[in-house]
Amino acid sequence: MTDQEMLDAARLARHSLIMGQGIVECEFDGQRTKFTTANADRLDAYIAELEARIAGCPRRGAIGFIF
Repeated sequence: MTDQEMLDAARLARHSLIMGQGIVECEFDGQRTKFTTANADRLDAYIAELEARIAGCPRRGAIGFIF
């Protein structure tokens, strides 16, 4: 499954949650994950990560300070 296909599936799952479906499933990294309205923020983060990968943006890590 390509990143674009995964993004399309994740967006469809998010739409289903918004429209009132209680539980939706998405597949990513070879695993199926169930999302509910209670953890929709995880789905939003996954969508943002896919959008960044497709756009070619590097994955952001933790911010550190050096003194």
